[in-house]
Amino acid sequence: MTIIEYFTAENKEHWLSEIEKCDWGAGQYLHYLLREHKLQTMVGETALVPMLVDGDKLVSFCTFAPLDDIQPTDLSPWIGFVYTFPEYRGHRYAGLLFDYAESIATIMEKEYIYISTGHTGVYEKYGYEFYKMLKDIEGGDSRVYRKALAEEGEDKERRLEKGAKWKAELVAAARKGVDMTAYCGFSCNHCFLGEWCGGCRSSFSCCSYGTLHDKGKCPNIACCEEKEIDGCYECSELDGCTKGFYQPDNDGANACKAQAMFIRKYGKEKFMRVHDKLHEVYDFKKTQEILGEDALEGLKILEEYM
Repeated sequence: MTIIEYFTAENKEHWLSEIEKCDWGAGQYLHYLLREHKLQTMVGETALVPMLVDGDKLVSFCTFAPLDDIQPTDLSPWIGFVYTFPEYRGHRYAGLLFDYAESIATIMEKEYIYISTGHTGVYEKYGYEFYKMLKDIEGGDSRVYRKALAEEGEDKERRLEKGAKWKAELVAAARKGVDMTAYCGFSCNHCFLGEWCGGCRSSFSCCSYGTLHDKGKCPNIACCEEKEIDGCYECSELDGCTKGFYQPDNDGANACKAQAMFIRKYGKEKFMRVHDKLHEVYDFKKTQEILGEDALEGLKILEEYM
């Protein structure tokens, strides 16, 4: 048996049909959310669906996301939609998925991981402790459990090692065939988050700026999607824009806008070639520093590397 992740799986249609076979109402709801591409809108852009599989058969699944059915809340991340098919029950297979989520959460430096449930005596055997009663999005009472991840020791070291491996696999799979030009004008290929994030157009977008906003949705992406454009570089309001990453008090605003202006003028292919040359000389932080004094001056610097 192996663990794969739905959004980065090669045969999503097959696994979607496998999820549909479950006899649980919440599982059917998860199937609907995945089919209609609504899960990440509901629980966060970095939502994952870890699946334990036996060949082409689905054994167990859950979600691992910034949110679950307790909203709004500052508690994060959450494991939700936990289900094991009847013929595989009694072996604690769900615990393998919990370990997957807990390991990635540990890599993310999270102190706790949470589960919302109406059950008692289920998650305790996996190391979860009752935390408090909270209201779910429908106004019902829910038992919230949590597991501590920050305590130093062998278990944390094991999670860090596993989490690093699983994270690298996620990023590699998420980046396959994806345009690495960020909506705002940055290059996801040259970003300091490259080892953690699949890129803002991927199924595993962990942009540090995006995660500051509601459900991890970057305002620049939301604006581009609303206007049905490929990126800010296609927008007629780019030069004077102060939305999202372009807010004047943002240290990277001018550097980002300079890059969007370059794409508008010369296209993505030349943009990536220039970035490759620029990063042969400077690291990411220094590149943003020299481009960030003024957007027009930053554009000129990029043109010098053509």
